[in-house]
Amino acid sequence: MSRLNLCFIGPAENITTRRWVEWFTARGHTTTVVTVEPTQHIHRFRQIDLSCSTGGRKIGRIIAAARLGHVVRQVRPDVLHVHYVRGFAWGIPFVPSCPIVASPWGSDVLDEQGAFKEWYSRWLTRHVLASADLVTVHSRYMEHRVRPLLPQGSRMVRIGWGINLQAFKPDLDVTILRARWQLSPEHQVIFSPRLAQPCYRHDLIIRAFSLVRKDNPHAVLILPEQFANHEYMRQLHTLVSELSLSPWVMFIGAIPYPDMPLWMNLADVMVMAPESDGMPNSLLEAMACGAFPVLNQLPQYAEIIHDGINGLLAPDNPEDIARALLRALSSQRLRSDAASLNREFIKTEADQDQEMARMEAWYEDLRRGTSQRHQRT
Repeated sequence: MSRLNLCFIGPAENITTRRWVEWFTARGHTTTVVTVEPTQHIHRFRQIDLSCSTGGRKIGRIIAAARLGHVVRQVRPDVLHVHYVRGFAWGIPFVPSCPIVASPWGSDVLDEQGAFKEWYSRWLTRHVLASADLVTVHSRYMEHRVRPLLPQGSRMVRIGWGINLQAFKPDLDVTILRARWQLSPEHQVIFSPRLAQPCYRHDLIIRAFSLVRKDNPHAVLILPEQFANHEYMRQLHTLVSELSLSPWVMFIGAIPYPDMPLWMNLADVMVMAPESDGMPNSLLEAMACGAFPVLNQLPQYAEIIHDGINGLLAPDNPEDIARALLRALSSQRLRSDAASLNREFIKTEADQDQEMARMEAWYEDLRRGTSQRHQRT
């Protein structure tokens, strides 16, 4: 395959965007990210920062959207790929004519996550999606939610973010983490990996954990502080203190992404209970590393987690989540069997190399103007 000139629109600070773009950079393609959330991390792609502080956040996004067409003309991409289809991406219909791929993420198209809180949001997002030659989604649930936003006849395929199976794998040595955080082999680790934001309901998990501690004195809860809402973190610290959990709930700060496989290996159980979700990569990463998933009963989770087989799905309250956590911690056989099933699932359905190779084939088809399909076999 000849080298492609690829331009991506999206948050460069987000690890999901960077992983996607870096894969194609490593393949030898020319890659540019146009963004209003520039990254300070080491990266190998070209970055064009359109962020603007004039007039506040909303006015800044409007200015960035207005500048988008001019910047894309300069890049002259073979394919333009929009990650996250709201905000300054609303300027996409005004870019020069070139093949466009759009990949909604979740919070940009899900009502319950505030995607359409402004009166104009739905119309503008629909317009971006209507401009796309191809729309990709990362789960059946997202396909169900995005389809009504598309014009009839729009082309949609399911391509996931994928997992780097060379990094996220079981049996990594976590001795250094146990030593740093004074965790003995007897401790059983529950890991709540989502962002430190209210919508991910770490408070619900803490309340469930307080019930777990009554029956399991070896349990500890690990809470990272990625992209922390500081008022929410203050509330979580207060809650931990009120429930007398301070020795067993560990706030560990922001985890550098390269360290995440170690934390997923350290965890006996990975727990999530958000208000809403897409299909989080952190769930797939945990599955790749062998951490046992305990989740609330969102329909999208049921696509890949079969209750009692490769994870547990609990009703949305502390008591039921606590029961699921206790069940998982008490059964080594359940965790071991699930780890084997989940690793095979990830290798088959969520290997980053496989998913990105399919996307690469679509890019080439779009450049050529062909319409072959690159589905999973």
